[in-house]
Amino acid sequence: MEATRRPTVVTIAAIVLILLALLVAGLGIANQFNLLGRGGLAGRALFNNSLRSRNFLPPNGFPSGGFGNNPGTTPNFIPNRTGLTGITRLLGIIRPVIFGLDIVLLLLAVVAAIGLFRTKRWAAIMAIVLAVLTIVVTIPGMLRIFSAVTFIENLVRILLAVAVIVLLLLPASRKSFASPQEMDMDV
Repeated sequence: MEATRRPTVVTIAAIVLILLALLVAGLGIANQFNLLGRGGLAGRALFNNSLRSRNFLPPNGFPSGGFGNNPGTTPNFIPNRTGLTGITRLLGIIRPVIFGLDIVLLLLAVVAAIGLFRTKRWAAIMAIVLAVLTIVVTIPGMLRIFSAVTFIENLVRILLAVAVIVLLLLPASRKSFASPQEMDMDV
């Protein structure tokens, strides 16, 4: 059995797949640990130290003796913020799940890239599925753009995913993944 030479487009597709996985999972992991300085809501304090002093301190305009009918009292407002609230608690629970999914995505992309370097058909299918999933997950992020950086990041994700799909569906790539029986039928 003669060894088939891997086409350049398959090599490029494997490299682009690794770049895509590093962009998606790598930035996700970096955001989880706030390494980029722009971590998600789960990594930030909800009110940025606004509740550190739990007592309400009235402005200088209030008399020190209290409020008219209640001499000798001082207003004491203590908000009920003893535990995490709704969305913060939910994001705190989801955070490890998202981190795990980022690791799984990174590992699957590495496995697919190694398979592409060995010209395995299953690797091409896995790479296309990962690229399509990346597009499906990224498109909703494009609809709610908060900054130019987020828009560019999402656009690059989509472009890299489309590049992986196109490169693996080119005739040269498909021919390298074809079995010997399929090659005889094409002649």
